[in-house]
Amino acid sequence: MKTTTNFVRRILLVIIAVLSSIFVFSQQLTQTVKGRIVDADTEIPLPGATVVILDTDPLLGASADAEGFFRIEKVPLGRYDIKISYMGFEPAIISEIVVGSGKEVVVNTGLKETLVQLNEVVVTAETDKKQPLNSMAIISSRQVNMEEARRFAGAFDDPARLVTSYAGVAAGNMNSNGIIVRGNAPKGVLWRLEGLEIANPSHFANLTTFGGGGISSLSAQMIDNSDFYTAAFPAEFGNALSGVFDLRLRSGNRDKREHTFQAGVTGIDLSSEGPYKKGKPATYLFNYRYSTFGLIKPLLPDNAGLITYQDFSFKTDFPTKKAGIFSLWGIGSTDHSGSRVEKEPNEWEYEEDRLNEDGQTSMGALGMTHKMILGSKTLINSSLAFSGSMLSSEGSKMDVDKVLYDNENIQNSTWNYSLSSYMNHKFSARHTNRTGFTVNLLNYDMVIREAMVFKEPMQTITDDQGNSELLQAYSQSRFDLNEKLTLNAGFHLQYFTLTEHYSIEPRLGLRYNFKPGQAISFGYGLHSRLEMLFVYLGQQQTESGIIRPNTHLDFSRAHHFVVGYDRAIGENMNFRAEAYYQCLFSIPVEPGTSFSLINVDNEWTINQTLTNDGTGENFGLDLTLERFMANGYYFVLTGSIFNSTYIGGDKVERDSHYNKNFVFNILGGKEWNVGRNQKNNAIGINGKFSINGGDRQTPVDEDLTYQFQEVVYDQTRAFSEQKPTVFYLHLTLNYRKNKTNHASIWSFQILNALGAPEYFGYRYNYQKDSIDRDEQTIVIPNISYKIVF
Repeated sequence: MKTTTNFVRRILLVIIAVLSSIFVFSQQLTQTVKGRIVDADTEIPLPGATVVILDTDPLLGASADAEGFFRIEKVPLGRYDIKISYMGFEPAIISEIVVGSGKEVVVNTGLKETLVQLNEVVVTAETDKKQPLNSMAIISSRQVNMEEARRFAGAFDDPARLVTSYAGVAAGNMNSNGIIVRGNAPKGVLWRLEGLEIANPSHFANLTTFGGGGISSLSAQMIDNSDFYTAAFPAEFGNALSGVFDLRLRSGNRDKREHTFQAGVTGIDLSSEGPYKKGKPATYLFNYRYSTFGLIKPLLPDNAGLITYQDFSFKTDFPTKKAGIFSLWGIGSTDHSGSRVEKEPNEWEYEEDRLNEDGQTSMGALGMTHKMILGSKTLINSSLAFSGSMLSSEGSKMDVDKVLYDNENIQNSTWNYSLSSYMNHKFSARHTNRTGFTVNLLNYDMVIREAMVFKEPMQTITDDQGNSELLQAYSQSRFDLNEKLTLNAGFHLQYFTLTEHYSIEPRLGLRYNFKPGQAISFGYGLHSRLEMLFVYLGQQQTESGIIRPNTHLDFSRAHHFVVGYDRAIGENMNFRAEAYYQCLFSIPVEPGTSFSLINVDNEWTINQTLTNDGTGENFGLDLTLERFMANGYYFVLTGSIFNSTYIGGDKVERDSHYNKNFVFNILGGKEWNVGRNQKNNAIGINGKFSINGGDRQTPVDEDLTYQFQEVVYDQTRAFSEQKPTVFYLHLTLNYRKNKTNHASIWSFQILNALGAPEYFGYRYNYQKDSIDRDEQTIVIPNISYKIVF
């Protein structure tokens, strides 16, 4: 803890030195705000749409050209709301837009056609920025804004860590970005990029938590505003059980080249964008990042070892005059972590002191998307992509004679070839339909071995390679029945050829705006998801040969029910409440035991015979009070109270592993414009305080633990203990210095500033012959400098 304090003190001294130079002479600086306005359903340009930057004097604005593009020059630096309107469409307000030097501001948005004639009623612009981009979304959905990922304390430029500030979402722990959505395991989250399912886009994915990793492989420089869903997803989303990230990559600047370089404690970041040729519409955008945590190794767990990672992502757009827009995009990442035995046998305190471990992970995706408008009412979007991931984990254990024995070997490679296409067709202002399909060709090559007894040869749990297919189709329609009532109904189909099981899933959403600024919503969906492929391929050795007992397993399934209430409180504040119930069924369990895949966190050695007889229940209440950024400050208050239980193969109802019971967040920040004259610069302070109920854990079988001198858990009392409540404080401090042609941004971020301990179960202490709680303190600071030019 002393090392942590000294490290943080040195960082704070650097920050004070930087802030001492804030108040200097400056001249008024301006920037260009531009973008494109389209129909939200068909993406057809809206020529003549009016764009106004509110609270400018004189009022600044522009009209969109024939292709929907607008451009407003000489906008003074600051933070603004932008109002967009077009005859026959509902106006919109895009809030909290930061205008700074070094990079032009691009605002692309879609407007929804209105049912109300303008001479009948005055249509009020939507000011609730939480509303998702997807026009089919009704409930349990929210827009993910990457400006918030940079600003919100605790987000660490990671969309997964960002959404833990939202109601219904809990963080797993400091060393993972895996998220618990309404009591469900992180492995139930679907990740989509540019409309296609991809492997978990996290560094060190699935090493510590299935469905999570260390930090996102996608830089905040690359991600455009996207959507996140927590329940009752629209029909276009399949193979998801707990939540959906529907991520989009932004396009490069079509008018000028811009660059970003960042260096910090955790590594370097380089990004560039612009037109391939000035005056031509084709654009590029790329980002490369290399990181090492070597500088903050003293603050990491003792067995963390040296952690390094790097990633590269890009997107290029090629608009044509008649054949639509072609986009080529990709992401790739590699990671390494490990540890070595460094102590003498007589100094070993815990089992990790005698382990050698090497972990390597990588993931990638490469895709092409084609978007084309047909006539005035139809949009066709098609994508073809390759994506995959690799995990290699090798472990050995040393005996007292310093001889290493292989303990575990996991080699898991999966890759997919995907084809997806959908058509949006607007039959009228009242009815829009989206129908599509996805074909995933799944390939795998995996070997999993483990030594059941120390010093004995490893046994094979899985050894297989091959391929299969996951086929999906869907159709959904949004009906605007009148100006107050909206209905979204559809269905999703999927079929898995390996197990020969299929799923037919109805979806329904209803929203009623019964008063100005107030609405009630209802959502229902039947959802299903494949387990990780190694679960189906586990093998057993019998007298007649090798068998694979789990190739018959069905999808894991769940019914989602949600009721919501939204209320706008003035222009800058919103209240939301959602009550939900989820009935999980067809969950793989081991007959006669407490085991259920509902609770699996990071267990690769699964080859026992499983059946789809398990069930589970999640129910709770999520509350959010949010004040959007205005007059230089904002805050978000969220509370989630929930209960999560399951029934395993022994037919006993228990708390699930992720039944925290409650999560409360207080998040907020303040910005000041500074500078001696024109106040072109800005400083911001942001904080987040979280109270998280503890996960559930299984008690130790003390007799067996002392007998074998390693922790043995009592599975007959599975998850009957609850870990202590955890109190987190995260802080972010930003200082932006704007110059004529560039901007410099200093940032200080710290996760777990209070040094709250985390609990990972129990450890056997060789020195004391005792059973100790596995308690570790993980503090992650980062100080960085970024230049935008």
